[in-house]
Amino acid sequence: MQTRDLEQNYHGAVQVDLCFPCAGIWFDHSGSIQLAPAAVIELFKEIHAHLDDARQPVAERLPCPRCGDVLALGYDLSKSGKFSYYRCPKGDGRYTPFFQFLREKQFVRDLTTAEVQRVRSQVRQIRCSECGAPIDLEQSSQCKYCHAPVSFLDPDAVERAARMWSSADNRRHLGPTPEALGNALMAIQLPHSSPPSASGVHSLENLLNGGAAYGAGAGITLDLVAIGVRAIGRLFADR
Repeated sequence: MQTRDLEQNYHGAVQVDLCFPCAGIWFDHSGSIQLAPAAVIELFKEIHAHLDDARQPVAERLPCPRCGDVLALGYDLSKSGKFSYYRCPKGDGRYTPFFQFLREKQFVRDLTTAEVQRVRSQVRQIRCSECGAPIDLEQSSQCKYCHAPVSFLDPDAVERAARMWSSADNRRHLGPTPEALGNALMAIQLPHSSPPSASGVHSLENLLNGGAAYGAGAGITLDLVAIGVRAIGRLFADR
């Protein structure tokens, strides 16, 4: 793990440990809810920078890095839905996969039934954003291995999250505005695709049409969340 000191709400710092091969974050105690808005964006930038790193599967039994006890699977709710993590039974902290962190901070949402049908009409198989396993959309709308639902990073979700995790006081730390983030996602399209629209369905179509430009070429299964992370991550890379 690599240790980072991130800005804390009000004053001080939150220390987190990042494991890029496992694509997860360790928070001591209640560290996740203590993150300042700029720290949330900083972690998003880290996720983007290591998006293409080689991944290893998460072990069935994860030891707490503080006390050594086996971590237990836990669940919580945010406004964008349920997210999961692995918690220390003694309260030393929790381990949160990158994908679940994005869900917790409301960058990611599940596809609606209509959106799943639209994706299914264009591609048969996508890659699970949680564990990387293939999802056969003709058979299911969730991963059969980790049971994560099909999700994506859409303009509306990005703008809502960016507005929540920003304010006039810290705007200078965050870089791109919420509007710029949303526009970056909506601009993902090939020349033959329809013009960008504020509609979530059309934004999803742009993700599907533009997948090849973001690392989803022939023979490579689409990861809808990763495509979105790449799109807005490039805005932050220039800051």
